[in-house]
This record gives sequence, C-alpha cells and structure tokens, in this order.
Amino acid sequence: MALVGNIRDFGLSDFLYLVDRGYKTGCLHLSRLDEAASLYFEKGKLITASRKDQAASVTELLLRKGKLSPSQAQQALDTQRNDGGASLSQVLTELHYITRDELQKILQQHIEESVYGLFGWPDGEFKFEQNQHPDPTAPIMPVPLPVEHLIMEGVRRIDEWGRIKDRIPSTDMIVKFVEQPGDKAKGVQLAPEEWRVFARINGKDTLAEISQKTNLSEFDVCRIVYGFLTAGLVDVIRKPKPLPVPAGGRPIAEAPKVKRGLVSRIINRIRGM
Repeated sequence: MALVGNIRDFGLSDFLYLVDRGYKTGCLHLSRLDEAASLYFEKGKLITASRKDQAASVTELLLRKGKLSPSQAQQALDTQRNDGGASLSQVLTELHYITRDELQKILQQHIEESVYGLFGWPDGEFKFEQNQHPDPTAPIMPVPLPVEHLIMEGVRRIDEWGRIKDRIPSTDMIVKFVEQPGDKAKGVQLAPEEWRVFARINGKDTLAEISQKTNLSEFDVCRIVYGFLTAGLVDVIRKPKPLPVPAGGRPIAEAPKVKRGLVSRIINRIRGM
C-alpha cells in the first residue's frame, strides 16, 4: 500500500529521513500545481530524480554536455535493450564511453539540482510507491547518494534563496555591468567560478541563460551575481518584452550592443585592486 500525504504536514526533510532510516527502496512522487517530481531510492539512498520540466535520459544529458556522440548513444541504447537487466548508466561505463567517476559527477550535479528546488515547496502531494524502480534509461548514478547531504544542502539553500530573491526575484532577469563600479568593488578578488559567470555577462543574457552557458546551477549563478550586486559591479533588470516585428520586416529596434570598453575597464579595475 502506497504512503500518501502532503509535505505541508510532513516535510520533505522528514520524509527523506524516514526513507533513509527505514532502508527503503521505491519512488517518492511529488506534485504541486503544474509541477511534478520523482525521486527513486535504493535501500535508503537516492539513485536518480527528475522534475517534470527537466526529465532526460542519461544519453540526452551526456549528449548535451558533449560527452557522448550520437552514434555512441545509439550503440549504448541498442546494447542496453539486448541486455535487458543492466541500466543504461552501467552499459555506458562497460563500453568505456565514459568513466564511472565522470558519469557520477555529471549525473550527481543534475540530480542534486532537481532535488534542491523541491525544498522550497510550501506544500504538495506526495506518494511513496514501495519497490518501484526507475526506467533503465534514466540518469541512474553509479554510486547512490546519502540523503543527509541532500537535506543539509537543501535547507541551506532555502535560507540563502530568501536573501538572494530580495535582489534577484527571477532567473529571467538580465545582468548588466554598471557604468561606474562603486567603492565596494575595491579589493574584490574573483574565484574561478566567479570569473566564468563574469565573462558571460553581456547585458543580454538572462541568469538562466548564463547558467546554461557556464554549466553552473541557477542557484550558483544567482549566488555569484548577488555577490556582484553587493559589490556594486552589476545591476539586474527585467527582460524586455519581445519587440513587434512588422510583416516581412525586422524588429522596430535592436537591443543595444555591449560596450566592450566598459567591460575592459571593469576587468582592469578588478585586476588592479
């Protein structure tokens, strides 16, 4: 018999602890408004997860990241179908298309990001189906993930998101450099991940688009940009509505180009501090 309820009454953290302590195997289905998610566990540890708007097979994820060729993906799928018992993740490593460690790193990042957003749900129906297993083509991690890490990081992000969203209410916001960095910018030293985000700021891309181009999570991009905001290096603006396009013509006006001189001045100022 399935266990059902609402996370308003029985929090996600509490449920994850229950799965862990009970050494449970099965799937936790969550739904709220038009959102849905599925978390699969094996003996109390998470093996894969997906959100309604982010569902993808393991080959689709690897193809997006350039870690697999289309022919390799097809070969792996054919091999998995003929095998029957192995997951697609197992087949990919057995064919030596990707190492076990690299596959774990890619899948874990994707799966963790799918789960962390669920901690912010104020309510939502849940149903735990005992002994339900994921599709063999799902992004199943080679090494199952302990739930303690998920809970600690998920709760931490809820606290940080509350502060960040005061300045960055949506990932559809566009980031642009300010003309004159303030005094707070003095002494700023950027870490490698911060440089990756900094280099992608062009006054046109949204935070979500910067996330895709840097392969960083939306949370990490927002956290980094929040730091830039606090330092007085950037500002965030709402994405403008699409310009009307006359029949057979071009848009009435084009988006302004980024002033390269401004970017160079800011980079040089940071490096010289």
